[in-house]
Amino acid sequence: MEGETSQLPWEALKHTEGDIPWSALYEFAAAVVTDNSLIGDLVELYEQAWESGHDHEHYEEYYVPAIFALAAPQLSNDRRREIGVFLVKKLAEAGYDDADISMEVLTAACGSMGTVVLPFVLETIAKEPDHQGAWYHLWGLTELVAKTEDAELRTSIIRACMELLQQADHGEIDPIDAINAAWTLAILGHTDCKKLLRRLKKKAVKSLCQGDYADALDLLDGCIDFTPPAKLWEMPVKEWLEPRWQMAKKWYRKKSYESCDDETDAGIQRAQELAGLFLESSEASELAEELLEDAGFIVCRVLEYAWEYVGSSPEELDERVLSEVLLELFPRKLTAEREFFEKVPPVTEAFLKWMGSEGILANTARLVETVLDWADTIVANSMDPEYWGMAKSLTMQAKADGVDIGSQEALQTYIADYNRRLYQMNLSDQLEPRDFTPPIPIVEHAPKIGRNDPCPCGSGKKYKKCCGSVRNTNVHH
Repeated sequence: MEGETSQLPWEALKHTEGDIPWSALYEFAAAVVTDNSLIGDLVELYEQAWESGHDHEHYEEYYVPAIFALAAPQLSNDRRREIGVFLVKKLAEAGYDDADISMEVLTAACGSMGTVVLPFVLETIAKEPDHQGAWYHLWGLTELVAKTEDAELRTSIIRACMELLQQADHGEIDPIDAINAAWTLAILGHTDCKKLLRRLKKKAVKSLCQGDYADALDLLDGCIDFTPPAKLWEMPVKEWLEPRWQMAKKWYRKKSYESCDDETDAGIQRAQELAGLFLESSEASELAEELLEDAGFIVCRVLEYAWEYVGSSPEELDERVLSEVLLELFPRKLTAEREFFEKVPPVTEAFLKWMGSEGILANTARLVETVLDWADTIVANSMDPEYWGMAKSLTMQAKADGVDIGSQEALQTYIADYNRRLYQMNLSDQLEPRDFTPPIPIVEHAPKIGRNDPCPCGSGKKYKKCCGSVRNTNVHH
């Protein structure tokens, strides 16, 4: 990538944080129109990203087709044909890998090249042994023929569509795999296929595709004034790239959980990452200083508790999950003053809004409203001993007895005295002595509890994944 192309923002195409780098995509699209050599450089970038697999987060295989689609209206037929050959090839390869998002992106970009891609589409279909994968998308592209007056090309498409429908009629393929061929013929007004479509409609009586064959027949019979749904390539690039980029981003985030082993503690790692990003956001900057002091801790706990106790990732936060976290787990596990719990709703509100703006979580407006409605209940439950867990109850009692609960030594001394008193009460009641270890209030770096030991709070989890995850000296389990 030498000469003028080296001045283009290549690094922007490899950046994984933030939004889609639209300014860079438009800059590349404009450059493709004036510099033919850039096509090869972008193809190389795509191939490098594709060959690297999905072991790390990257989006070049979505950005490059989008750049070509943006440039398409200003490209010559020769340039669009050159790009189309590449895109059709990659579409077929994406089908072999079951890369659904890539297939949709490539289909949209292929369609943007126009009818010049159709000969290569037909050639690829003829060689395609797999009726799954990219098969459906390739046949969908045949509808492009409606935009051409090339009689030879139209004849080739009609012949190919008829052959596919006949395969379905003979039971060689499933009728659902021939839907796009049926629609293409209906759009072209090829009435010679009506008998074939009627037979397939009957054969698809128990299939979800029966309605498609019925509609195609109605269109051919003039019974409906029907405009087929807009194809991806007929939409603005932003409309088809944005949602698929969001899906890919969510997939990478979910994959980051699954790829982490137990020792790396995926939930805590992800919670800390998102909390850090949130604290740098405009939503966080609008919080009052006193709220910002505890914002990172609150966000981490919301995400960690959702992951560890409810089994929900950040992308899966909903009313049920937040209800369990904020109305049950926070009151049971966190020891803090009333002022701390009063901060929870506004901080969570800001965090949810940020999650929505980043595309991490959908429908945040409703969740925000719900959390704010819970504000008084969160505080009331957190201050009510009936909602406290054993560890919090002991810590609160220690605090009431004047113990500095921020001091590990003071807490350990209090616990030892508590055990001793309990043991003496057992003896006085003539009960047999029994081993009893009360829940230990968690302070950082507890020396006698290994991170892989069972948590003393009795949750059944490892210490590191329960009480041992707290990293705040003012708020405790």
